[in-house]
Formats: sequence, structure tokens, C-alpha cells
Amino acid sequence: MEEKNKEAQKLELKKVLSFWMIWGIAVGAVVGDGIFTFTGYAVASAGSSVIIAYLIAGITQMALMLSFGELVVWKPSAGGPSIWVKELLGEKWELVSSVSYSIGWIIAGGSTGLATGTYVYWLLDYAGIHLGNITLWVTVFAILFNVIFAIMNILGVDIAAKAQLIMVLFLVAIMVAYAAFATPHINFSYFKENFMPNGFFGFLAAIPIGVYAYMGASTIIFSGEEAKRPIDISRALFWSSLTFIILYSWDLVCAVGTIPYNEVVVFYQALYSTSAERLWGPAGGLIITFGAWLAAATCILMGIMYQPPRNLYDLSRRGYKVPKWWGYLHPKYKTPTYATLFVLVISIILVILGAMAGQTTVYAMLGYSLVWAWAVSWIFTLAAAIQLRKKHKDVIEKLPWKVPLWPLTPAFAVISLGLIFFAMILDMFLSYGALTAFVTILGNLTWTILLIIATKYIIPKNK
Repeated sequence: MEEKNKEAQKLELKKVLSFWMIWGIAVGAVVGDGIFTFTGYAVASAGSSVIIAYLIAGITQMALMLSFGELVVWKPSAGGPSIWVKELLGEKWELVSSVSYSIGWIIAGGSTGLATGTYVYWLLDYAGIHLGNITLWVTVFAILFNVIFAIMNILGVDIAAKAQLIMVLFLVAIMVAYAAFATPHINFSYFKENFMPNGFFGFLAAIPIGVYAYMGASTIIFSGEEAKRPIDISRALFWSSLTFIILYSWDLVCAVGTIPYNEVVVFYQALYSTSAERLWGPAGGLIITFGAWLAAATCILMGIMYQPPRNLYDLSRRGYKVPKWWGYLHPKYKTPTYATLFVLVISIILVILGAMAGQTTVYAMLGYSLVWAWAVSWIFTLAAAIQLRKKHKDVIEKLPWKVPLWPLTPAFAVISLGLIFFAMILDMFLSYGALTAFVTILGNLTWTILLIIATKYIIPKNK
């Protein structure tokens, strides 16, 4: 094993990702299970005002993504923000900035895995194949596709990224087609009725659900060593954000405008599938459910099975006191093979635990834990982006990409982070009760503090 690790250290990740591949990773990581599975919760909380809540979430997420663009072209890395945070904020924060993001994606291995399994179950149900025992079969399908997508990542980032792009193009086509054909059927009276059925707090509580739906684009900041041109990552942060803001807004208007508030299904059946089935019968529901499966699948393929292994590989390669086998690259495929298998095992465990504990509640708790983990990462990454401007003005002038509307963009991103935490905690209390909210917050605080403490033991003294 030690000899293999030494040989692997001589290898490098393959620079094969084009702009469109990177765009596909970003869009696929965003247009995922959140917009389908979780949106029912948002509608139940905010009514038709959910459209405004999601627009706020989308714009704030775009501000965050754009704020990271200069860091990406400054020092592209497989470790994402850890290198930037180390140099600009200090090494005691570098692990928190990158590992917390990886924790978010690993958590999604459970929640998104369950969503993927759920959509397969409903696809078969639409096709007339009634399997029964939904918990068992959702779990089986969730594990199956986690395994398939992990293997694809091991066989090569170019294979996985090309498959991702194809699936994303199909997904975008389905979402556009749904919106185009549903628009003539919109009942505008639905927007007036139940605009804010749970008041302003209900509206606020929908924002973190929107954030969960929009999260994921910053996954591509970890692709710096596999991109042909790092500037393509910065460009993709903008164009992917614009893509899913337009898609989400248009589709959400159609869904809210075609389903009465009291008929919204909050978990097992995607909101858009319900809308499509009402408009076009089982065939419409089948097509949209397939789109929902594509959305969740792309999150697993180039989110869960892509980003965390790169981060783990980077930690091992740079000499952190972590398992050396995390840094192993396959000699032929040049992918972090053992790190990918490690993430796969954790994902399977989370899927099984989620199925045993009850999918709906666990899905919600995992979803909010993901929001927490990524928000923690973004705090340090955004701080690094601001410090880059302060400490290296000469470097900024030479970069081929600049953050637009500086300093308004990062200022808006700071406000959005505060709003994310406030609305997330509020919704947990309102929707799931004090006990569930307390357990979720305590658990997230605990692992965050432990990660900060562990930093002094993980970073080698000779670094």
C-alpha cells in the first residue's frame, strides 16, 4: 500500500474539463432533489409567496458564487478554499473552509440518495410496476445508484463529466418543456389565494429551503486542477447561476399556478410531477418524475462522488495527518479511487440510517445540516475573497476575471449568509418542533467545533 501511495503521489489529476463540462457540473449540482422533493415544504410554508422567497435565495446564492470567481483564477486547486483561506486568513481556518463543504456533500449522500431511490420507485409505479414496501425499495435503489456513480467517477473524471453534461442537457430540456407547455394553463387566482398563509415568518422559513434548492454551484471551485482553463470555472459560476435562476423561477410559477395550495404533496411525489399529472395525465407525471431523477442523479454523480474525494485527496497529498490512502490516484484513470470508495461507504450508511429512522424527518434534518455545512464553508471563503482584494490589489489587476459590481456583490453575499442562518433556524422550529430543531443545531455546532479543535492536530507541525 505504501509503495502504491508513493507512486500515486507522482501522478496528477487530469486537466480535461472544458467550460461546458464545468457548467454541467455546476447546473447538475444545483438543479437537484431540492427543487423537486423539498419544494413542497416551501410551498406549504409560504404559499404562493414562495416564488419571491426562491428568487431571493437564488440572487443571494449568485452573489456568493460570483464573489469566489477571483480566488479560482488566482490559485486553482483541488482543495478548493483551503489554500486561499490558509494564505489570507490563517492556517487554523483552512480545514474548516474546505472540509465543512465536503461534509455537506457527504450528508447529501443520504438525503439525495433517498430522493433518487424515491424517484425510481415512482417511475416504476407510473409504468405499472408496483413494488410495495416503499422504504425497502427506495433504500435499494438509493444504494444502487450511489455505487454506479462512484464507479463512473473512478473510471475517469472525463467519463463522469460527459455523462453529467448529457444528463443535465436532458434535465434542462425537460424543465423548459414543462414550463413552456404549463404556462398557458396557469390559474392566476392561485397566486392571490394563500399568498402568505403562515404570515411573514412562514415566508422567511421558505428561504432556507430555496437556498438548499440553489446550493451546489460552488462545487466547481474544487475542479481547479482538472479544468483546462481556470477562468472557465469563474465563467461557469456566473452562467450556471443565471441558468438555474431562470429555470427555477419559471417552473415554480407554473407549479404554483397549476396546483391549488391544499393539494400540494410535500415529500414522496415531486411538486412538478403532481402539476404535470394534473395537466397531462400519468404520461406528464412520468416525464417530470424522470426529470426529478435526473436532477438527483446529477447531484450524486458530480457532487457527492466528485467533490469530497478531491478534498480528501488534497489533504493527504499536502501532508495532513489523515489516512494516506486518501491521496491515492489510480495510475490509469488518475482519480482519487480510495477516497471515492470511502465517500461511497459513508453515503450508503447514511441512506440505511435514513431509511431506518424515517425518510421524511431524516431527509429534512440532513437537508438543513447540509445548508449549515456549506454556509460555514462560505463564511471563510467569502472572507478570503474580501481579503484578497485588500491584501493583493496588484494581483487583482492582473487577473483575467473580476468580481462584478464590487463591493456590492460581496456585501450582498454577507447579508445573505446572515439571512440563511436566521431563516434556517426559524423554519426548523416552526416546521419540526423545538426538539428536532435543538438536536439538529446542537449536532451541527458540535461537529463544527470539533473540526476547529481537530485542526491543530491534523495540520503537521512541519508545514
